[in-house]
Amino acid sequence: MTETPLLASIGPIHGDVLDRRAALETVFPLFDQDFHAAGLDLQVTCDLEHFNGLVRSVGKFVPNAFDPKVKPFRPGDAIGFVVRDAAGIVATYAVRLYRFGVTTLADHLTTLSLFYANPVEQMARGERLLIEGEADRYASTIDDTVVWVGAMWVRPDYRGRVSNLPTVLGVLGGSVIHARWGRQTTVSIVERGIVDHGVVKQRYRSQYVLDRIRWIRPHIPDRTEMFLIAKESAVTFAQIDELIGGGTRLRVNEIGAAAAKARA
Repeated sequence: MTETPLLASIGPIHGDVLDRRAALETVFPLFDQDFHAAGLDLQVTCDLEHFNGLVRSVGKFVPNAFDPKVKPFRPGDAIGFVVRDAAGIVATYAVRLYRFGVTTLADHLTTLSLFYANPVEQMARGERLLIEGEADRYASTIDDTVVWVGAMWVRPDYRGRVSNLPTVLGVLGGSVIHARWGRQTTVSIVERGIVDHGVVKQRYRSQYVLDRIRWIRPHIPDRTEMFLIAKESAVTFAQIDELIGGGTRLRVNEIGAAAAKARA
């Protein structure tokens, strides 16, 4: 099987976070309880070919970072999360560990090697990425490992005020990241529209939202201005502690439950 329940997917806690082992061992059963109580089935998979098929089935584009055919990764270095209810897929989310060695996140962005195994051959004609300002300064400090997050999709009847599923998925992903790979900074890039609508701060609860990135893609001319979003380990653990304290437990209100039943 390519999917396993959350609790079955958690192996030994990484040695780098043994001082926070108690928090991690507490939070995973809470996730499991909350998803079950909401009538949701949460599954985890390291088979990204399978995961990407599910993402495409809901009409969402699979980011190159999670496509092993475009940008390969070691087995176990990418994890997909799938949430379902009686009507089908409710949400998707994925995380991927990058290992840089002597280069930096900024290097991998500007050369587009973060998204392509061979940029010269794989990128579109005229495609390039320019990173400056706060985004460049911050990305240049990340020169070991980093975790890319993305492929988040939430079904319309679970969006907005109906549930806090995107927020909880972010904390869930951070918990699994730290349990598997130790202390990590999580990063991604998002479009200006998402930032302007307050989604990044309010729902994704990112620590940093940094400009300036221009990803010039002739085939997507209206999606050029981007922001680097990032969250460091201390903030991830603060959000884990908040959830354990009851502050960010999964919430799905009656409107969402009724819509899910209607779709079943």
